[in-house]
Amino acid sequence: MENIHQAPGAGERKQEQTIELRPTLFIGIGGTGMEVLMRVRRRILNTMWGGNGARTRVDSLVDFPVAQFIQFDLDTGAVIDSGRAQAEDLQFEQVRFTDEDKIVEPFDMDKYSRDDDALERYPHIKEWLSLTPKKIRELGIDPSKGAGQIRAVSRLYLFDKYAKVRDKIRLKLKTLKASLSHEQQLSQLGLKMETSKFRIVVVGSVAGGTGSGAFLDMGLLARWLAKNEVGNADVELMLFLPTGYSGANKDRTEANGYAALMELESAMLGNKGYVGRWDTHDQPELPREPYNEVYLIDSGNLAQQHTKDIKDVYHMVADALFEDFASGDFARRKRSVAVNQAQHKNYLFDALVPKARFADMRLSYARRYSAFGQATLDTRQEARHDEQAHRWAGAMLKAFFGVGGNDLGVNRATDRQRDEFMGAHMALRPFTFSDFPQFSDRGVELRRSNGDFLDYQVVEDLLQDKSGLLLAGVEQRVNARIDAIRGGFDRKEWPQQVRDAVKLMERDAVRDQDSTADTTEDRVAKRRRELLEKIKQSVRDQLYAYLDNKEFGGLEYVLSLVEQIKDRLEAPGSGLMPALAVNGERYREIKEAVRTREYERLLNNLEQTRGGLFGGGEKQAVAVMDHLRVEIANALKFHLRAKAAEEAVILMQDLSHWLGRKTGVDAQGRAVWSGLVGELQAGREAVLDMLSQLQLANTILQQDLNSDHATLIAIPSNTPNQPLPGALQLREWADEAFRDLGGSKTLFPMLSDAGERTVILVKVKRMAERQLSLATAVEGEAMRTDPLIESLEQMSITERLDRFRKLLACAMPWIDANLSGDFTVRADQFKCFIGVANAELFSRKFRAELESCVPTQAGITAGQLSIVETGIPGRAVCYCELSGVPMTVLRGLEGWRTSYRKEAEKSPTHTHIDSTQFSHPMVPTTDELNRLAEDFKQFLLAVMLGVLTRSSQRIVPPGQYQFAVAAGDLRRIGNERAMRQNGLPANYRDAIVARVQERLAELDAMQTVALAALASYYESAVYTSKLVDDATGNQHERKGFASALAGEAKRELIEKARRKGLTDSEIDKFTTQLLAQHKTWANVVPDSDEDAYDWEVREPGEGLPRLKYALKPEMLVAGRIDALLGTGAAASAGTAGGGFYASASTAGGEFAAPGAHGVHGVQAAMGTPTSAAMPAPGTMLGGAPIGGVGLAKAEAPVVHEYHLKVNGQKFGPFTALQVGQMAQAQQLQPAHTQVWRAGMTDWVAMPLMLELAHVLASPAQQSSAMPPD
Repeated sequence: MENIHQAPGAGERKQEQTIELRPTLFIGIGGTGMEVLMRVRRRILNTMWGGNGARTRVDSLVDFPVAQFIQFDLDTGAVIDSGRAQAEDLQFEQVRFTDEDKIVEPFDMDKYSRDDDALERYPHIKEWLSLTPKKIRELGIDPSKGAGQIRAVSRLYLFDKYAKVRDKIRLKLKTLKASLSHEQQLSQLGLKMETSKFRIVVVGSVAGGTGSGAFLDMGLLARWLAKNEVGNADVELMLFLPTGYSGANKDRTEANGYAALMELESAMLGNKGYVGRWDTHDQPELPREPYNEVYLIDSGNLAQQHTKDIKDVYHMVADALFEDFASGDFARRKRSVAVNQAQHKNYLFDALVPKARFADMRLSYARRYSAFGQATLDTRQEARHDEQAHRWAGAMLKAFFGVGGNDLGVNRATDRQRDEFMGAHMALRPFTFSDFPQFSDRGVELRRSNGDFLDYQVVEDLLQDKSGLLLAGVEQRVNARIDAIRGGFDRKEWPQQVRDAVKLMERDAVRDQDSTADTTEDRVAKRRRELLEKIKQSVRDQLYAYLDNKEFGGLEYVLSLVEQIKDRLEAPGSGLMPALAVNGERYREIKEAVRTREYERLLNNLEQTRGGLFGGGEKQAVAVMDHLRVEIANALKFHLRAKAAEEAVILMQDLSHWLGRKTGVDAQGRAVWSGLVGELQAGREAVLDMLSQLQLANTILQQDLNSDHATLIAIPSNTPNQPLPGALQLREWADEAFRDLGGSKTLFPMLSDAGERTVILVKVKRMAERQLSLATAVEGEAMRTDPLIESLEQMSITERLDRFRKLLACAMPWIDANLSGDFTVRADQFKCFIGVANAELFSRKFRAELESCVPTQAGITAGQLSIVETGIPGRAVCYCELSGVPMTVLRGLEGWRTSYRKEAEKSPTHTHIDSTQFSHPMVPTTDELNRLAEDFKQFLLAVMLGVLTRSSQRIVPPGQYQFAVAAGDLRRIGNERAMRQNGLPANYRDAIVARVQERLAELDAMQTVALAALASYYESAVYTSKLVDDATGNQHERKGFASALAGEAKRELIEKARRKGLTDSEIDKFTTQLLAQHKTWANVVPDSDEDAYDWEVREPGEGLPRLKYALKPEMLVAGRIDALLGTGAAASAGTAGGGFYASASTAGGEFAAPGAHGVHGVQAAMGTPTSAAMPAPGTMLGGAPIGGVGLAKAEAPVVHEYHLKVNGQKFGPFTALQVGQMAQAQQLQPAHTQVWRAGMTDWVAMPLMLELAHVLASPAQQSSAMPPD
């Protein structure tokens, strides 16, 4: 679309193209960009992709390779679309912009404003920044909260983060390029992709700070990078207008919007002065325009539909962007509108102007803008599907975790299950203890151990470690010691040795507080710690196994089991811990009885055997020793059994504490536990929270189902819901959903983390959606009637027509525009598609009714309506696009401009310090146009007359003109573009106009003609009209504002010359002569070729600048133009085609090349050298004899003839008088002329010839000498 100056009708109408899905990079700038793209991301995640029977959702945006996203913002708090709470958003983790997507970073704005010279270190920023360091400090903006509605702050942020923005765009484009290889993944999603072209969509608003300040740079940057990275990409802009943001400081949002639209209008016309680079290193080759397509978006549309909630428009735009990812004819046709409607955007819009005054002037504006709208008739099948999926997901969670059942008794563990669990996993399997020692004394009474009693496996487990059975080891040591005493000591010493041995063995077995050596008791305690960890692991594993076991009741069952275990352990009197404590006492009682009764009795017997005769004592002693070995072992073993029982109590206490303790009650009166029970309770609460989240999401879906949005029209449908499957089936699906995560043992720790809970929810919800889709697909084979068609047929015709009218009205392009004023839209600028399933059937049934509902007041006709296939039942999507409108049609422009003028006095609204490079995007009223035209004409006359002079100072905006308010008091009044925008400054206007009129009044006829010639030169050579091609290739002139006003000034001056006595033929003749030698009477205005707008003036031929000229001051002296033309006219008869125009006019009416005037001037004045008249002998020039300085003999004056050389071409010979006449007529320039005469050895510059000084002097100089008295 580079040929923006093509005439209407140019270009041959081509057959419509079809555009497949293109890999797309979305760039959201500012809050609006984030809002829209978050909704696009949700749609991608929530849509069922693929064909029937294989439809699924993507779990992550990473799994959707054809879309990439960038969020560019200053506001670090903008993380979620409005209307949602992050904590309640089930999809937040999936839908949020990741660090790989975001450029939302701290911005050190102080480095640009620490002192008044801060910007000197950043020349590439200083050249455009409209904020001074002082102003930045005064504004006191906190960049972390946004740009503070100051557009230049956002642009400064982009420059500051340029390298990151550039690299991020490059990386995203490379990722999209790589997605071309994901054919299998795309096929599974049901997507067919264009492989030769890419798409970049920038979304933002003009109202705020960030988006409004960065959108032009972002477009230029994206186009440059795309060309280098992917070769071929369309860069599009979705630009929200200010109306929808009036609640956020209305004056500022409108002012920002108007300033942004001025910049956009100029950019789309090809403004070159906005940006050249973003840092000091890169030298980008920037395109002529920042965007291939620009879509304007407002809160009202062409059918006069309006919304007060901008979120409605966010939804509409997001839906429209998302539809481009769909398959089917509707999506292809929608994607193809822009390329097929290009012919409407390739030429300018010419505003209507008063023809009486501006007969041939074109006041032109870009027609590069489009608008669209989209609305949906929806039976809400997708939403109902979502609502059912949420319910199924909740039921799957209940089935998997075993919570939320109506009959809590069903989920409780029985006493038998409790006891079996404790025996198998807590070492509490009971057994009967009956291994009592045999007491020789029948009188021994055991109070606690007078019969068999129950003991538990834990005691046995504590009496063995990795070295073996502790009791067996004690018995071995006793036997070994007794055998050693018998074999190593005299029988008389046995009693004492036994006593010593027992003390030693008791010391080895029993912990002595003064000893540091390990004892058998220590081994029991150590074993207790080891066994506790083993039991804890076994208990945890088995409890989680119960959670995963479909035969048990899930979480409710496990909780009841643990609570019963706690009670069985701790119940006073009947609990297992009291029982173990009693057993410890029993074992200790037995040990004490053995020690005091049997052991002591046997030792006494052993001592008595020392006196036996004939060997009888020895036999008795051996028998006693055998009894002692048994009783000593029994005493030690029962001591250790008592110790083990006591350690078992400690173990069970620790285990019970680990299982948890009641710490209070919750709001529902339920016990609150610590430990494992608390962990399981927390898991239950987390599951209940997830169920609540699903219920909340379901509530939101129900609200959506029961409400209409601005562009969504709900259609009631009687489609039945799928019945909820049974608990076993739901549990199987949940098992499958969580298979890759592991069982409950893995899931429960995830429940404590909100982010991990989301992963669980997403998995179970995706499984529910998949199973629901399969069930729906099976049913769909039997029910082929589209629910939408069915619902529409059940309506009355009045109700149906009302729905169709609303659908088409809401789908009209969302731009609040006046299309019945200066700009009249043609019907073929619209494209309108209605996408439905069973398009042929739908068209047969309802097309006639739809055509009768087309809102023709918007400019569209029924002929633009097409009904096309989407393949998605239950909904009709209507998309309408209007292409090729100028910005001037926007209704709000006048009010926005008023706010723009008010706010500009407070702080800068533009993103460039030179706001004069931007043009107003609205057509001035007739009065305003006449005022601007009159002011600009006076400006041109002031420049031509020297009332205004161009300043040579290097300031911004450049090209300043200055006005002498008084002698020596020159003041700048702005540049030419400022005059174009706003007219002459009010504080100087009257004085400038008065000065111009005063000088005009002083001009004689010939001076007036000279000024008219200069105005003619401005019209044709300074503001040369653009050439445009029509459909046949014929070129036409497009005269711009400046050229037209120069022409008007010319005509008025010609009329003044007539009234001063000159005829038309004389005016024409003198004008031609003056233009032929304009540099003799006019001075160039340096650098003035930069004044005009590039898009209004034709490119200069051969690179020659289009410079303005102003009358030389001396030419304002009466008679000077007469004198100049009188001489030139006398000799001009002998000149054919001479002068400052080439023999054939150069393109655009340019004057001949510099330097040529000297040659032609000499020829024009003198003809050929041989025709030169010779002066009479003795003629004196200027009061001095010809021949030089000093006296000469009167009787023999020396008369020289001079040869002249101008630009290498030789002329002459001429007399001194002739040379003087040519110089005074300014037909030669002495400074550029060389002279030679006879007697000289070489050419010399004319000013160095003293003998010609008098003839070269001006008349005033010659007459200033007075004769002596």
